[in-house]
Amino acid sequence: MIVRRATFEDLHQLAILFDEYRQFYGSSSNIKESFSFLKQRFENKESVIFIHIKDDVITGFVLLYLGFSSLACSIYYILDDVYVTPTYRRQGSAKQLIDTAILFARHENALRISLETQKSNYQSHQLYEQMGFVKDDAFQTYHCFLK
Repeated sequence: MIVRRATFEDLHQLAILFDEYRQFYGSSSNIKESFSFLKQRFENKESVIFIHIKDDVITGFVLLYLGFSSLACSIYYILDDVYVTPTYRRQGSAKQLIDTAILFARHENALRISLETQKSNYQSHQLYEQMGFVKDDAFQTYHCFLK
């Protein structure tokens, strides 16, 4: 099992897994839309994607977006998506992906990695806390939905 940064050549296989991830969270399957979304991120250099590979198959991914902290005059990364296909769960794949994201962010001199997860996703909460993520009790999250 290896973790490496995704390349444009990984896009077709990654789009299938990304579509599976979207379905996991209630979206309808749409490979074309998943492919297009990821292609735009690659072409515009708007995200960093690391993939987990076993036997030449992409089994998981973590997707990071760049953020900026005005107060600290620094960058940070938003860990927006982490997913491991069900067959490969509970084998340390998610931890490897997140470890790689942390190493990358440190290498980039980022201030932090931030993430949000569903309140009911207790397994992920445990993993994040074991890996050094701290629950934010100081800030409240709000959204202004535009679509």
